[in-house]
Amino acid sequence: MKTKHLFNKIYVLLVWFCGLIGLILPFWIVGYLLYHGIRVISLSFLFDRPRGFPLGSSGGIFPALQGSFSLILIGLLIALPAGIGGAIYLAEFLKNQRFKRTARWIIESMAAVPSILYGLFGYAFFVVTLSMGISLLAGGLVLAMVMFPIILITSHEALEAVPSEYREATFALGVDRTEWILKILLRKTWSRILAGVVLAVGHAVGSASPVLFTASVYYTPGGFNLFHPVMTLPTHLYYLVAEAISFDQAYGTALILVLGLFVFNIAAMILRRYLKE
Repeated sequence: MKTKHLFNKIYVLLVWFCGLIGLILPFWIVGYLLYHGIRVISLSFLFDRPRGFPLGSSGGIFPALQGSFSLILIGLLIALPAGIGGAIYLAEFLKNQRFKRTARWIIESMAAVPSILYGLFGYAFFVVTLSMGISLLAGGLVLAMVMFPIILITSHEALEAVPSEYREATFALGVDRTEWILKILLRKTWSRILAGVVLAVGHAVGSASPVLFTASVYYTPGGFNLFHPVMTLPTHLYYLVAEAISFDQAYGTALILVLGLFVFNIAAMILRRYLKE
């Protein structure tokens, strides 16, 4: 009994230790970025272009913000209908369970693929083979590939969670499948689908590798042109640190990026928890 009691105490202490490490580590990272990055955060930092010599040692990050949002917009325009449409097909039209499990396994494998592989594929196919060059369009297509499996998986899980009684009652009333999907199924699950979309966007915003090979350059003045390269927050941060240009600017850029990711994840949690389905 004494040995068992000692073992339980050790186990509880170990769990508390691991839990505290899991809590302290992210707070320490965010606090470290706040301490070093808050001093450079200002309106001019957010809305000015990189300046100084070497370029980026002063000024702001507006072209990087603009490029990141432009890439996400193009990626969403492709990934959102493809992901939701694929989820509807798997949930409502595909009756072969073996094929459904295989398709779901492939999609989950796509979500686990390292983002650098998407970047290399995008460079080989979009940039070189299709001659798009380093451009906003090529980067947006690659980010669509990054977001697609996440949107499809979360949407499929939301659709599958709807009780079968709703479907049976709807069809018993003579409602056709199109009306069932558009007016009932999607309205019932839209908040969970939207939460998955927000998570996919947050994942794509923080990905540097896919756009490093397909869309990003060291500096561009901004603007929206599908066939011109862009700046992004992750790659701008990479250049600032890799070239030792300015660690103050790097801390500020990292803080903006982390805060943006926090906003996306908190929005996903709120949508999933508080919005009624």
